[in-house]
Amino acid sequence: MHVLASIARRTVSLMCGLIVLLAIAYGAVIAAGYHPVAVYSGSMVPTLPVGSLAVDEQIQGSSLRVGDIVTFNDPYVRGRIVTHRVVAVFHTDHGLAFRTKGDANPSRDPWTIQLPGRVGSVAFQIPYVGYLLVYAQTREIRNVLLLLASTTVLVSVLLAIWRTPPRDAEPMKA
Repeated sequence: MHVLASIARRTVSLMCGLIVLLAIAYGAVIAAGYHPVAVYSGSMVPTLPVGSLAVDEQIQGSSLRVGDIVTFNDPYVRGRIVTHRVVAVFHTDHGLAFRTKGDANPSRDPWTIQLPGRVGSVAFQIPYVGYLLVYAQTREIRNVLLLLASTTVLVSVLLAIWRTPPRDAEPMKA
């Protein structure tokens, strides 16, 4: 039983350490001015595989060129973010306009977009880490994480109570 408790303690410690390291790394990426975006679809395969984390840096929209990968709000679906490659740049009366296309898509996107002054351009990607962001935002996973954390705290408190002998207890005499 002692070996099992030791293994459980070490496993929990490693998991907690890993979570803390991931949180610190995520915070450092944001503090450095980058914006992480989870890749949900296969439209940019093989450049950005499904489940990867695309990390955007903010650049001037006027510096975008054909071939750059850009992240922007979908003009048709409110709240949806799209990460696609720029395939054409146009000069209009209102500034620059861009046509985009997913690398795996057979045709370009149905829109021509105008981007704000600063826009997210993919600086690098990390495979599989996007799954963590996607699943951490689901209610079920958040509940499981809360349950695990509260169970760990409860078990450690109960073990501390059960192991500590009362201070004012006197030893029994025979």
